Amino acid sequence: MEPTEYLNLAGLHNLGRRLTAAAAAAMKDTSDLGTTELLLLECLYTDGAQPVGTLARRTGFAQSRVSTVLAALRRRGLVDLAPDPADRRRTLAEIAPHARAQAGQARSRDAEPTLRALLAALPRADADKVISALGTLDAALGDTRPDPVDPAP
Repeated sequence: MEPTEYLNLAGLHNLGRRLTAAAAAAMKDTSDLGTTELLLLECLYTDGAQPVGTLARRTGFAQSRVSTVLAALRRRGLVDLAPDPADRRRTLAEIAPHARAQAGQARSRDAEPTLRALLAALPRADADKVISALGTLDAALGDTRPDPVDPAP
């Protein structure tokens, strides 16, 4: 595919998904957890305790899948589940303290080797520019969340 100056929203979405998949695969190298498990733990690590429905919306997984994976993570002692004090009909998920430390180690790994592998077809100078641009984009976005918190139950 040739570079283009035009990136439509579908292309932006697919780019985000490819980058997410590459990051999850790189984090998986240090863990026996699956991609869904890692992404749910990352969401809990980053945003704190959340209802199951919120996790489903943020990750894009079906709520039934999120519930199943969270139950498995709970059995492994990686997630705590409890009734939501704000609405006892909902279940609140929270990353367990020791899992928080493991997630911190996995997410702090340098992304450059993963990006270089993704960009292997580019000349090194072009790959350097892309990696630099991604760093600039990350800094420009700061702590903004990729998805707004839905205040509705």
